[in-house]
Amino acid sequence: MSSFSWEPFGRARDAGADDAPFEAPAAEAPAAPLPPQRAQPRRRLAILTCMDARIDPLAVLGLTLGDANVMRNAGAVASDDVLRSLGAAVEKLGVVRAVVMGHTDCAGFDSDNAAAAAGVADSVRRIRGAMPHGFAVDAFMYDVSTGTLNPL
Repeated sequence: MSSFSWEPFGRARDAGADDAPFEAPAAEAPAAPLPPQRAQPRRRLAILTCMDARIDPLAVLGLTLGDANVMRNAGAVASDDVLRSLGAAVEKLGVVRAVVMGHTDCAGFDSDNAAAAAGVADSVRRIRGAMPHGFAVDAFMYDVSTGTLNPL
């Protein structure tokens, strides 16, 4: 096999300028030592959002690296693996709240905004059913065309 292809998983990419292999930037020494980072999120928060490259969940929510555990998958679905990871975050890292953030124009829901919102509501229901009493869950839809965040 000469090269890898995603074709078995859907459409093949169009050939073009973006076909160059990914190269990581050269490592540069930081100007000052980085502060120690704890494994526990500072805000005791977990975020479940879509893997869509148009979403920067920390920036959208006004957070910075280290504030929250971020979990991403197609459609922001509270799948069994997400619930397992969230359970570990609660038990081992002290997480007490989750934000489920879906978005408009989601390929995971064939760009059907109502279906994406229903998916977020289903994820919230699954999380509430799996987490300990008192665990808080908030639900939002992020509009990729306007950059607005709307509560559900």
